[in-house]
Amino acid sequence: MELSRQRRLRQWAEFHLVRTVGQSAAGKYLVIGSYTNDDLAGERKFGFVTSKKAAKKAVTRNILRRRLRQIVRQHGDSLIENQMIVSIARWKAKDATYSELENDWLKIVKRLKIWKEEA
Repeated sequence: MELSRQRRLRQWAEFHLVRTVGQSAAGKYLVIGSYTNDDLAGERKFGFVTSKKAAKKAVTRNILRRRLRQIVRQHGDSLIENQMIVSIARWKAKDATYSELENDWLKIVKRLKIWKEEA
């Protein structure tokens, strides 16, 4: 799955909509919010938040964002359509390995019931 500009959340209003109206669930390293938007016409949009609270150094925040984007590239097609999804790194995420972040992301997505179960 490619994360082109059309598949990313870029405006503050979109992030705010997901956080206030949508549902969210927390794991050990991440918090994921999702909102079903019927205007997306079968697409999914993704946003990533790594605040200074999660990691003080910009290098570490960028590494976290790269890891989250790669997780979405690998597993994004397995999510149900018409979703706006925001992945927020918690302060423990800076010490997590890629596989720990991936497992946490998958567990949270399944808990939110936005994972498509392949039959």
